[in-house]
Amino acid sequence: MHRKEFKTSLLMLVTAIAAVLILGAIIFSFLEGWSVVDAFYFVTMTATTVGYGDFVPTHEWSKAVTVIYSLSIVPFVLYAFTIVAKFQTERIYRKITGLERKQHEQEEELEKAEKKMATQRRRLKEQEGELEKQESRIKKQIRLNREQEKEIMEHEKELKGHQRKISEQKKLNEEQAEELKEHDKELEVVEDIVEKKLVKSKK
Repeated sequence: MHRKEFKTSLLMLVTAIAAVLILGAIIFSFLEGWSVVDAFYFVTMTATTVGYGDFVPTHEWSKAVTVIYSLSIVPFVLYAFTIVAKFQTERIYRKITGLERKQHEQEEELEKAEKKMATQRRRLKEQEGELEKQESRIKKQIRLNREQEKEIMEHEKELKGHQRKISEQKKLNEEQAEELKEHDKELEVVEDIVEKKLVKSKK
């Protein structure tokens, strides 16, 4: 039952009950000679099935009207309470259903979140494995680079040794060349002397 329907039905029932209460108060005030307030009190107690017994119909017509009135007004009141109870029950049921639906949606969201978390954890593990592999590769590369640096340093030392030997050999060659030049000069001098002697001997 929607809120509009509930309000409309309840308003109609309250109006009908109020009209019946007022009409009953007027009738019993006329038949029993009660005041309007006392008559309204009596019909209200009758409608709510309380019946304290402080006001009791004495005339036959009043008793007959009381029977008819009770059979007519009590179902109206009970029906009004039934409508209110039904509306409240439906409202509570809708709330419970909505809560259950929200709970179900939250559970589905939690399951999705857990799946995402599991996927992310798996990806993180894979990334950690890849990082470990990359670290091992980098360590190997660093070790190789160090070995290559050592080899390069050794080669540089060898090259420096060779360069030193070459420079020493150049010096030796230069010295030998100078010695050869001096020998050549000496040979020239000797040759000049020999030629001069040969010339003298011929004369």
